Amino acid sequence: MYIARACFHNGILQYRLLCFQQLNNNLILWNNRSGRSNNYCKSAAQNMSTLRNLIKPPEAVRGMTVLDKSKFDTPVTVPFLNIKDVKISDVIPFMKKYCLKMQHIKPLQSLVKEPHDNKHTGLLLNPGIINIWTDIDNCDRDALQKLSITEADLSTTNITIKYENFLANDVFKAVLPSENEGFSSFSQVGHILHLNLREHLFPYKNLIANVLLDKIPNTRTVINKIDIIDNTYRNFKNEVLCGDHNMMVKIKENRCEFEFDFSKIYWNPRLSTEHERIVKLLNPNDVLFDVFAGVGPFSIPAAKKKCVVFANDLNPDSYKWLNHNSKANKIDPQYLKTFNKDGRDFIISDLKLNLINYINKHNVNIVMNLPALAVEFLSAFCDLYDADEISEIVNPPIVHVYCFAKGENYEQIAKDLVFKNIGFDINDKIINIFKVRTVSSFKEMMRVSFKLDRDILVSSISNKRKQDESILDDEISSKRCCHINKEDGNEASMISVPEENYNV
Repeated sequence: MYIARACFHNGILQYRLLCFQQLNNNLILWNNRSGRSNNYCKSAAQNMSTLRNLIKPPEAVRGMTVLDKSKFDTPVTVPFLNIKDVKISDVIPFMKKYCLKMQHIKPLQSLVKEPHDNKHTGLLLNPGIINIWTDIDNCDRDALQKLSITEADLSTTNITIKYENFLANDVFKAVLPSENEGFSSFSQVGHILHLNLREHLFPYKNLIANVLLDKIPNTRTVINKIDIIDNTYRNFKNEVLCGDHNMMVKIKENRCEFEFDFSKIYWNPRLSTEHERIVKLLNPNDVLFDVFAGVGPFSIPAAKKKCVVFANDLNPDSYKWLNHNSKANKIDPQYLKTFNKDGRDFIISDLKLNLINYINKHNVNIVMNLPALAVEFLSAFCDLYDADEISEIVNPPIVHVYCFAKGENYEQIAKDLVFKNIGFDINDKIINIFKVRTVSSFKEMMRVSFKLDRDILVSSISNKRKQDESILDDEISSKRCCHINKEDGNEASMISVPEENYNV
């Protein structure tokens, strides 16, 4: 059995459809923390599974491509406990666990069982739990009898389960072809629900979108990605499947507010924890260079902590919303300087100009979050300075570079990608190799953190020769990956730590 799990983290709502066994494990973990027994947890999960098997949409909806809600009407017979004139508050505490729990169905019902009969007030019970009186625990039966509710008050009644009562996954499981992999996951950014449908689900895309629009709270727009992210600005084409054609979103993450046009910039809600993880490494007066800053998920929270931040992004729309979000979050301009340049150009100009002022005086971090391409920009750090520009580095900057590792030994693959683009083995400089998230089978998003020391930054004869030999390849790679926005014409610029915060 599959269910939908919603995870709300820092203003980003994420959903994933999970198998029943994982639900069972989660229930056990949650209840261990709260002091409940494992048997209770397993029973709750099993009861949910049984109910979903007993009450499900009719087989006639299989293969439906245009949503027809009336086709989901399902007559069912469920247990009904007549509670007579007993106060509901006296019954619910111990009978709640037996009640029928479905969307938009209230267990407490007043029913007329026969024509011209009086109304009976009672509880609709879960047919996956209760069939006969003795299915109720002994202690609960005793409590009912003290309220003059006996076995004679337990009967059945007929109700109709409608489309509105089924979960989204109940609908998908009933409609989509059983021989193929079903609909698996989606993300919600503000009011926009973002899908990435596989080809075999294309005939059902409008039905899927309409079901999600109905079932997922706060959704006003459902879109589907229609190509891979391979353009210069790292955004993607999408189609609006249903709802409003409004791509402007406003979300909260890490106690900051971000606003942007989702159709023109790249934002992945699954990275909110990683954003927070990096920002937590920073302290006031630290320095952050954000080479591929986007709309500021690293830079804005860091500047809010009074770190000095240099934030760059090639996409003019990202640059626009980065500045907008800086103002919206009331970031003091002395802590944030923004740039609209190619990443390599930013490194060899603005980063080079400013880094020299902070080395050995402040903790410096450099974030390169462009996993498809970031490692190809590492060569820009090699021989960035001449030997007479830096005498020694006692507190080297830390680079956090992200990449995709395709294969089984993803840590080694990530390490090799860094070595290849730096040009030599830096194993002794690596601080951490961290798996950020699983993208797909045998594809992981990784973060490699390493010390950017003098061996890399300062030119030597051997390194200089190697750089000269590969400079043409570097230029070709840079132009292929990210074209420099020459129209912007940003010059290299500097900002300084405010005097009151400058600690030598």
